[in-house]
Amino acid sequence: MFSMRAIIIPVLFASTSSLGQGLMTGEVCGCPPVMNRDTVWVTDNNGAGVGNVHWTCDHIYVLAEQVFVNGGDTLTMDPGTVVLGVSGQGRSEVDVAVNFGIGSLREVTYEHYPGALVVARSGFLDAQGTASCPIQFSFFGDPLDGSVGLDVTGMWGGLALCGAAQTNTLHLDLSFFGAPFFTTGIGTGEDRIEGIVDLSGQDREVYGGNEDPTGSSGTLRYLSIRHGSTNLGWTQFGNGNETDLLQLGACGTGTVVENIELVSSADDGLHILGGLVEVRRVVSAFHAEDAFESDQGWQGAAQFLLGIQDTVLAHATNPPGPSFVYDAEGDDVQDNNMDPSSEPFCLPAMANLTLITNGAGQAASYHSLPGGDWLNSVVHGVSDAGVEVQHYLTCDGFNAMLPNQYGFLTLRNWRVWGDEENQENVLRGRYMGNYGAQGALEGWLTDSTNIIESVLVDGEFTLEDGLVLDGLDPRVQSGESVSDFYLPSDERLDAVSFPGALAPNESPWLTPWSYLAHVGVIQSDEIDVDGDGCTYVLACNYDSEATADDGSCDFTTCGGCIYEWACNYDATSLIDDGSCELESCSGCTFVLACNYDSDAVHDDGSCTFEECSGCTVMNASNYDPTALIDDGSCELGLAQSCDGDLNGDSVVSTLDLLDFLSVYGNTCVD
Repeated sequence: MFSMRAIIIPVLFASTSSLGQGLMTGEVCGCPPVMNRDTVWVTDNNGAGVGNVHWTCDHIYVLAEQVFVNGGDTLTMDPGTVVLGVSGQGRSEVDVAVNFGIGSLREVTYEHYPGALVVARSGFLDAQGTASCPIQFSFFGDPLDGSVGLDVTGMWGGLALCGAAQTNTLHLDLSFFGAPFFTTGIGTGEDRIEGIVDLSGQDREVYGGNEDPTGSSGTLRYLSIRHGSTNLGWTQFGNGNETDLLQLGACGTGTVVENIELVSSADDGLHILGGLVEVRRVVSAFHAEDAFESDQGWQGAAQFLLGIQDTVLAHATNPPGPSFVYDAEGDDVQDNNMDPSSEPFCLPAMANLTLITNGAGQAASYHSLPGGDWLNSVVHGVSDAGVEVQHYLTCDGFNAMLPNQYGFLTLRNWRVWGDEENQENVLRGRYMGNYGAQGALEGWLTDSTNIIESVLVDGEFTLEDGLVLDGLDPRVQSGESVSDFYLPSDERLDAVSFPGALAPNESPWLTPWSYLAHVGVIQSDEIDVDGDGCTYVLACNYDSEATADDGSCDFTTCGGCIYEWACNYDATSLIDDGSCELESCSGCTFVLACNYDSDAVHDDGSCTFEECSGCTVMNASNYDPTALIDDGSCELGLAQSCDGDLNGDSVVSTLDLLDFLSVYGNTCVD
């Protein structure tokens, strides 16, 4: 384990696309290019955490291990800050038999755990990027130029916030025999963030406790978190113990989470575990398991969530299991340490979700007694049903999921669309149980004005080997509106009159700052409104005062070499076009070399020193007037070519006489 808090060393990141200039490298907000930033290696300082510290966009911060913001400490990040996590080293797996050999669990350890950032209870993360200068999290080695495929996952840990608000967990003991099953009442409300091990033994990964419902674990705005999630095995009940890109554990109402992007997780994108936190404007895409998951009695609110899942990439392997765009649970009851029938019930206020897939069976799954009012949402691309509702606890499991003594689950005013070739078989919802409640579910969804209808401008996308071949436009079509009857009444939600996460006829809220927009997943420059300028920050003619894009963005006229160290550097270029070269201005830059080139900017290793070497001492017998470098070969014998020239200056003068008189009378001894 590293013992020092930070080491600063220079590091070079190469840029191979237009993303190398501008948004992804922070230059549009006054930050230096990524390639010019020093690297700060951050450790947990033997349990002391990062302390009260301010991170700026002048450096790249590398999480060398699982790093904590301890209770009472604040970590502040400036817009444009880049944080990279290292991959784990020395992984080992052990399968352990439990319940007298009936079941088994898997334990995974590392000699050096993957880098992750965890905010402990009463710690605070102030990470506020901007629409032109987001804060980025990725893995150490990501060039941040858009070249890493969307299929690259699990390269580092992730980000987790631990709050002290409510959960419906009963205790911290995950063992089978120590866990009460379906015990009613309010439990201790504590649990551990998944995939994190506090090697200091301080239990800083614990969240919950029902002590601070209004507390704040941080302010997160304009964050892009990519290519993470680490697995530490799974329990005997099949639940994986892995980090997600962003975990919010029992965070209170004071926690701010908005304008967040989550891309390419080996598990979930966003996982909300209890608490009262409110989230808005979150895009989560291309994960091995779920784009969104909520459980453990969460009673917060969420609005404007965009989830995109690819059926090829969405295959959970740690452990194997189904993947959804949204997985809504009352709790992680499979771990047997919590009870969905215990208060607090899982009753979030939800509105304006857009859940897109390219052929998954269902987009959203509701199981283990989730509740809440889910309004005005859009599903696109399913092969079977918009949602699945799983039975639980009772023989008439359908009633246990819908209005009942445990909570109230409503799905109202949804638009569901599926595979064009199988459209006649697409359902509003699928009842996953053994008691014949499919008809009742269909009737209930119909009564709540959930209809089968295509409402997106373009919900189709194509990937190949993790790269984008064809992007999508996830906005609803012009004219789609919500009646007053279905407008959100919860004061935590905006009463917008459109379904889904993105308004029609407006530039998508994620266009200016998201990685997905810049690699072509979101076709953000196709705006169907009368614009007043170019709003794309990387364009040559970007207009900071424009309020709507008019399709005039130009990406060619200002292209050129933007790096000062290149031979063909062009100070007028704004976008790197990949033309930078070093050959034409390379040569020998060592002034003492035989072939020194005063015009060379970059040394190419061609310096030579032999052909111009020789004796440079003029009074040596082998003096070489053409030699530039003395090679130590000079011969300075006693014999003189000029009689009387005792000091060897080629002139017989009084100086020679003085030299003679200075030794006159000395006795010479052989």
